[in-house]
Amino acid sequence: MQCILEISLKKIKSNWEKINKYSNFKASAVIKANAYGFGSEEIALALNQSGCNFFYVAQIEEGIRLRNLFKSDKIKIGILEGMLHHPKEYRENNLIPVINSFNQLNDFIEFKKTFPQTKSILHIDTGMNRLGLDENEQKLVLENISSISSVNFEFIMTHFSNSNTQNDNFNNIQYEKILKINSYLKNNKISLSNTGGILLDNKFILDQTRPGIGIYGYDANGNNIILNEKKLNFPAKLKVPVLQIRFGKKGDKVSYGRTETLERNSKLATIGIGYADGILRLLKNKMCILINGKPCRIIGSITMDSLIIDITDVENSNLKVGSYLELINENFLNNWNASELGLSTYELFTLISNRVIRKYI
Repeated sequence: MQCILEISLKKIKSNWEKINKYSNFKASAVIKANAYGFGSEEIALALNQSGCNFFYVAQIEEGIRLRNLFKSDKIKIGILEGMLHHPKEYRENNLIPVINSFNQLNDFIEFKKTFPQTKSILHIDTGMNRLGLDENEQKLVLENISSISSVNFEFIMTHFSNSNTQNDNFNNIQYEKILKINSYLKNNKISLSNTGGILLDNKFILDQTRPGIGIYGYDANGNNIILNEKKLNFPAKLKVPVLQIRFGKKGDKVSYGRTETLERNSKLATIGIGYADGILRLLKNKMCILINGKPCRIIGSITMDSLIIDITDVENSNLKVGSYLELINENFLNNWNASELGLSTYELFTLISNRVIRKYI
């Protein structure tokens, strides 16, 4: 029996609509990595119904799949990895490359001479040291400002390196840097804030925001997002099947390695989810399953396809083989301590493998 990730598109649309309103109706949507594990095509279609017409993905292959879904020129798709392919590939697939280096910029400008309607986004690195034009390349831009300032980019982009920390002054430093650089470029529109940036301060909204994790109701620190005194909702429930129910005697060993000994006569349920589905072994002591309000802890190792829980204290349960239990839901996330575990909300969501069925309601 396969696990089911039940996803409410209504809640996802509502979350994005609240973020969009908070962003002065300037929100795009980042749906890379299969929309953080929730299904890029289904999420994109739902968000478009709510008015989203600008999407970001990481790779050109993701962008092509999304463009096959959306034929309209009104829907724009940005490719974050950079212009790693020939400019004509982006033009043919109606994609907007994010220019991440001075060489990419020169290639784009040369191509634009023949195809002047071609669009791009210029990514300026303001301190992340990951992607975008570095300080030396930015100097080259200023030295060639006469030709570059006429390009008319879709956006000038940068990315916060620490927007998850409210009082980090480096956020303001990055903000000032992108404003200054953009002033030399005839003041293009600026795309700055991810989910964390949106929550920092209204001044960081600028001309476009790029919510990703926030679409699912939580920030990178695992905190439920509240906008204008309204909570966003986690839109999913990970439902896992019961494969077998058995009894073990006090002193029995459990699972691979015989690493855990039963301290009492116990009723055990083997659940059909494991690390091949995205539930890593390090999650053992941080997860439990609630049954009738009783937390049932994991016994023994999390294996590739299954884990075992102690259901001894569950009273009057109709639990049987084939029943489905909820492992990850809003209650789980509200008690999730991402910093203690060292596993972020991003990782938790994107780890859920394709073996888990996505069911949209």
